[in-house]
Amino acid sequence: MKLILLPYAGAHVNVFAELQKQLHASCPELAVQSLEYPGHGRRFSEKPSSSIRDITADLFSLLKKSLDPQEELILLGYSMGSLIAYELAHALLESGYPVIKLLFMAATPPHRIEAVDEEEPDDDTLLERCRIYGLIKEGQFASQQMRQLFLPALRSDITAVNRYNLDNQYRCRRFDPAIQIAVFQGLEDHSVTAMQDWSDLSEREIPYHTYPGGHFFYYEFQQQVYHHIIGFITSGQTSPFKGGSGQ
Repeated sequence: MKLILLPYAGAHVNVFAELQKQLHASCPELAVQSLEYPGHGRRFSEKPSSSIRDITADLFSLLKKSLDPQEELILLGYSMGSLIAYELAHALLESGYPVIKLLFMAATPPHRIEAVDEEEPDDDTLLERCRIYGLIKEGQFASQQMRQLFLPALRSDITAVNRYNLDNQYRCRRFDPAIQIAVFQGLEDHSVTAMQDWSDLSEREIPYHTYPGGHFFYYEFQQQVYHHIIGFITSGQTSPFKGGSGQ
């Protein structure tokens, strides 16, 4: 069984490094692979893409070279990574790969993402918008050097998400009920809307875990989040959404 991790917009390091350590300790039999998008991390020299479809196709092409067609797959995406996980899961399933579980974190359901058909604003305005919605960490782009190195990828990622439904047209593609899905959200995350509409993705009841934090609740409540992730991966037995903090 393999877990595929898909990071948030603008990520240039393995943001799941500590989670991978926890998983190795709790589930040593689970293979874990954290993917990087073009123009990010070890793929920094590549041109970043402003298309979710193109990013998904790129990752799918890379994965096909190493995946065992019989190995069961779990996908976990954070923020933009949730959108990539959704698209990548469909691509894998359509090609016959056995996807068994999906974890969507800190994200609006794909078919509810507002389509924005406009150029992104200047750097200062873009970063201020990201700050207001909690999409970047405090001081993340404080220096001019950081902006020059990492802002182009963040800009491309935001454009890719904003333009997603210009192509998708708010279509919702459901998953087979045999696939287990869980949702993880911060209750103070102002970038996320229509949280309840993740239920549109399956006839199966989808459990929610919610935390009294913002977009990066993953860092605010690390041990609690790890506990819930590992619990879902190892058993799939989680509590239905009732509001408040996940149990």
